Amino acid sequence: MVRDNVISFDQNLGGARRRVSDARVQELLASCRVHLKDTLPRLMQELFEHVDDELYQLADKSASDVLQTRYFDAMRELRKLREQIDQGFLRNQLDRYDAFWQQPVAPDEAKPIDGTDELSLVDDEELEENLAVNGMVSKAENRYHRELFALNMRFAQMVGVTDLPVRQNPVGPFNLAEGFRAAMRQWSGDLGVRLVVFKLFDRYVMGYIGGLYDDLNDVLVDGGVLPKIVQRVRRNPVAPSVQRARQESPDAVASRVADGDMASLPGNEVSQEQVLGMLGQLLSMRRDRGAASLYSGRLPGGGEAAHLRHLPAVGSNELIDALNYLQQDFSTEAPVSRAEVQQLQTEMLYNLGRQLDMGSNDAPSKRLNQVDQDVIDVIGMLFDFILDDRNVPDAMKALLGRLQIPMLKVAVLDRSFFGNKHHPARRLLNTLARAAMGWVDDGDRSAKSLYGRIETAVTRILNDFSDDVGLFALVYDEFSSFIEREARGAEVAEERINQVTRGQEQLLIARRRVAEVLNDFRIAQPDLPLAVVNILREGWHDVMLLAYLREGEESVAWQHAFAAVEELIWSVQPKVEPSDRQRLLKSIPDLLKKLRDGLNNISFDQHRAGQLFKELQACHIAALRGESDTIEVASLDEVVPEGVGLSAEVEPAEVIEDEFFEKATALEVGQWLDWQRDDTWVRGKLSWRSQVSNNCIFVNRKGMKVAEMTVNDIAVLFRENNARLLDDVNTPLMDRALDAMLGALRDTGAAAAPA
Repeated sequence: MVRDNVISFDQNLGGARRRVSDARVQELLASCRVHLKDTLPRLMQELFEHVDDELYQLADKSASDVLQTRYFDAMRELRKLREQIDQGFLRNQLDRYDAFWQQPVAPDEAKPIDGTDELSLVDDEELEENLAVNGMVSKAENRYHRELFALNMRFAQMVGVTDLPVRQNPVGPFNLAEGFRAAMRQWSGDLGVRLVVFKLFDRYVMGYIGGLYDDLNDVLVDGGVLPKIVQRVRRNPVAPSVQRARQESPDAVASRVADGDMASLPGNEVSQEQVLGMLGQLLSMRRDRGAASLYSGRLPGGGEAAHLRHLPAVGSNELIDALNYLQQDFSTEAPVSRAEVQQLQTEMLYNLGRQLDMGSNDAPSKRLNQVDQDVIDVIGMLFDFILDDRNVPDAMKALLGRLQIPMLKVAVLDRSFFGNKHHPARRLLNTLARAAMGWVDDGDRSAKSLYGRIETAVTRILNDFSDDVGLFALVYDEFSSFIEREARGAEVAEERINQVTRGQEQLLIARRRVAEVLNDFRIAQPDLPLAVVNILREGWHDVMLLAYLREGEESVAWQHAFAAVEELIWSVQPKVEPSDRQRLLKSIPDLLKKLRDGLNNISFDQHRAGQLFKELQACHIAALRGESDTIEVASLDEVVPEGVGLSAEVEPAEVIEDEFFEKATALEVGQWLDWQRDDTWVRGKLSWRSQVSNNCIFVNRKGMKVAEMTVNDIAVLFRENNARLLDDVNTPLMDRALDAMLGALRDTGAAAAPA
């Protein structure tokens, strides 16, 4: 099928030049230019936000006063020239972009832009600068080779050439690096500092330029330019400043979250920085309103006040070193109550500020950078959620709470922790919490118990985790193996219980049906000879039961058993007419054979069967004489053993069809429930529910039965506030926590919104 919006070019152009004049193409070029103009200043913002921090750290670590002074002087000079460098770089790139489309270059005309690839005599400083620039260009071209291949093909198609070398791409890494190099010539500073700035350009501009290439390819694909080449398998990370710029105003964000528009929020496939960017914006709203509960705000220099921005920023490496020290000294017994949590967090933040030598709250000497503030706040809120999560028992909260510092380190080291659902640390936390949910404290804290296994996993992380996130994958694999073994055993036990329960229900249904049939005969024939009652009560009831269980009510076996009862009852009724007597005489042998075969089929006692048939013979003789066996008669109520007939069942509790009954009825297999029994809270998973009796079977995490209740029983528990349904246990802890955080931050925004 041909897409209506696919742009068609004249196939006769071949490799010749063509002037880009098509209106639709011009529209696409303008859209790409807008992306370029919007994105590059944001990336440069990332660069210059870190220049001061980097130079300050170098100055602080300098071995001589001369070197320290050189770094501080460079810091001041670059601050003054920042706007000129920014504008020069952007103007240079836009000029290159416009010039390319005005005079496209065919492959045979492609030459190095400034001749740097040709052999020439250069001084040592220029040689070092060339090496630095060429290194970052090669690295970026390798990193984004898929995106650049697609972009080059689309640009070549639009200008009418068969191929476009990557270094002729006006927005490719080579042209970006040369454009920045040209802009930096406005500052004739020390080569060492220039190389530091180039390194930061590589990290904060080249490191995020892939996001721009994704956007440009998207624009061209939507415009129908070679839409099927290079199937994208991933999205490149987007710089935090770009992400914040793309998002709406704080009030609009809060409104969108309140409306449930989660298209770009956690729980969907988003870029690794997007989650933290969204949370960062909402956290900023909360800080602006003076929320005292934010964790980074308890550190000296942990706020966003303007008077703190002149302070040197704590580097992420320094933060990791301080957290390493605190991790070894972290309490082995995590608190459970809210007050104890706040006390622990306060102590941890105090010790962290002291380790980082950040001064006091009244006189801070250092500040946190914005991203690390966001990370500290998000991790703090995450563990608040864990401590408030009703799904996790208190003793398990104490264990999981000890992972707060390791998880904070992971988030600082690897920002993909927030956006990557398969991050090893995130998977381990989710798996530990999921296992802890079904745990009931039975006093077993041995190494082989679930508690002991979780404690071992947590302790290993605390003892061994420094900066290798791969440790979480190893611990996850080991713990998952244990959980899988337990799960297999639990499945076997649970299935065995369900099979037994299903069998019991089928037996109950069969007994009820047999009782119903025999009660119908009672209504039709109120009085029967005791001999007939004994046959039906002692033997034929089980014959019919077996036929129902084995083959069902529609089977031939059931129909034969039913017909035998009809024939038996007719055979003992007085026969007045000669024809009836003749019929009875002929039918007795066949009837006795049916009764004998049926009783033999259920292994009925032969001696007792002989007695019953002898009693039945007396009834038949009386019937042939036109008499009834008036010696002993009985009601058919006695045919069904006590407790089997419908009339013998216990009167069920009154059913009140209110919201609690609806809630109980809506329970699905697999959902977990807490309920109070004898002043003790019991936890179980709904394993099976009867569609006939409404009986519900609950099992523990080992698959063992812990309770059997009717839907009405559960409704009563809900009504008396003695039961609570656990949250969606199939949603991983981190996803539920992020949703809860967004909700809390949304409420902050909503509360501050003007009436």
